[in-house]
Amino acid sequence: MASYTALSIRSIGVGLNMSHSLAKKGRNQAYKMVLLQLAISIGLTLIGLAISSQVSFSLGVGSAIMVLVNFIFATIVFRKSGAQAAIEVNKAFKIAESIKILLTIGLLIVAFTLLPVHPPALLIGYVVIVLSQWFAPLIINS
Repeated sequence: MASYTALSIRSIGVGLNMSHSLAKKGRNQAYKMVLLQLAISIGLTLIGLAISSQVSFSLGVGSAIMVLVNFIFATIVFRKSGAQAAIEVNKAFKIAESIKILLTIGLLIVAFTLLPVHPPALLIGYVVIVLSQWFAPLIINS
């Protein structure tokens, strides 16, 4: 009976290590995606320089808004990990998604009202980063 208990405790320990390992892998992939989006954002900003400084600035602002909110989202969601924290992770996901939406709306309002942006370029920068979320996993997982 004692060996069964020891084996069970060891199995639980391995399971906890595995769940933390999976969470760490997910966190690393999320941050890799944010870094890829940051690289795309910088590339867009540099491409915009070929058109004008205002377009470049606008592309940079639009894409930076999405990169920032994605970084905040990943940081909140991956703060907790493991099977024991499943309820907390679920709650963190809902909170992070709400913050992401509200922060995105707020930053877009600030950008459009207070910054000297070219609105179509800002929206293009924003949309490119949103679309990159769909394709980033293909690049990150390969």
